[in-house]
Amino acid sequence: MASEPVETTMSYAPQMLNAFLLTVVFVILLQGVAQRAGLLDRPGGRKQHEGAIPLIGGLAMFPAFVVASLWLEPDARAPWTVMAGLGVLVAMGACDDRFGLRAASRLAIQIGAALLIVWHVAPSVVWLRDAPLGAFAVPLGVIFVVGLANAFNMADGIDGLAGGMGAVALFWLALAAMAAGRAGAMIATLPLMFAALGFLVFNLRHRWRSKASAFMGDAGSMMLGAAVAYFTLALAAGENSAGPMTALLWICALPAIETLSLIVRRLRAGHSPMSGDRRHLHHILVDAGISPARAAAALIAVSAALGGVGCGAATLGASDAALTTGLGLVVAAHGLAVVKIRALLRFNARPAEPELGMQPASQLERQNA
Repeated sequence: MASEPVETTMSYAPQMLNAFLLTVVFVILLQGVAQRAGLLDRPGGRKQHEGAIPLIGGLAMFPAFVVASLWLEPDARAPWTVMAGLGVLVAMGACDDRFGLRAASRLAIQIGAALLIVWHVAPSVVWLRDAPLGAFAVPLGVIFVVGLANAFNMADGIDGLAGGMGAVALFWLALAAMAAGRAGAMIATLPLMFAALGFLVFNLRHRWRSKASAFMGDAGSMMLGAAVAYFTLALAAGENSAGPMTALLWICALPAIETLSLIVRRLRAGHSPMSGDRRHLHHILVDAGISPARAAAALIAVSAALGGVGCGAATLGASDAALTTGLGLVVAAHGLAVVKIRALLRFNARPAEPELGMQPASQLERQNA
């Protein structure tokens, strides 16, 4: 029985490879289109990358995900309402990347897309064991999808970070589904995971790539975050759930915690929660002297570790109280890290006091008088 999900996965290996290769092909083909359409991210202000980079990640990953999913068995595909909701987010994100949309318009469209995504799954989600939410199930599901979509959007600030965290989250979700014997749910996540890996070929810095040649854009980051949110809800739904949300939340904990922390810090500073700045943890790490590649790798590794805890807790049936307490400790650790690193930056930014031997002659004379 243990080998059955693995054998099922291997039987769909061509679809996974298709998702990866299609994403690579779409990124290559769309680079010229992005130049002509003006879908470019130009440096300036808080954006410190070099040159105009095509914003085509979402436009490449989503069709690759859809095409690969069409070749899956019906019970291994995300419902058409989910695909429609994700498609709305891709279209809205592309418009925002090109023209810039008002925050209120973006939020309204996100809520509509989230309703499409969660309508059928939210009522059966196990948020807490033996604690049905009733009429609050759908609104909470919408908040979760919109929140995680924006969390991944905010995480898309250095090369490879949003795509890496998305791929890691989808991996752990697939593993949790496999452990619960839900082969269909496991297979459904994999095309998007491989599409994200295909995009990372162009977006992740490594020894052979000094900078990204394509960015995810709002279209990609919001679609990826919303998809991770849906698959998390789907695994926590039904009698054969892979675990309660208190466990599965660990899989997407880092982007969610970072976003909530960022909103609080912006409000305390008197700024809008949606304003752009360099208060993100990844920006703080880069400003502290860590290279973007190392900062992305560190945060992806932390996200992977948290996901491993969540997958293990879901499989072993850890208590809601223990899982909630653990998440509280992660929140506290994140807050402490932000405070300590920013304090270190402020300390290093202070002008150094001149040594005695370097003081002006007039000041030395006054001291010796």
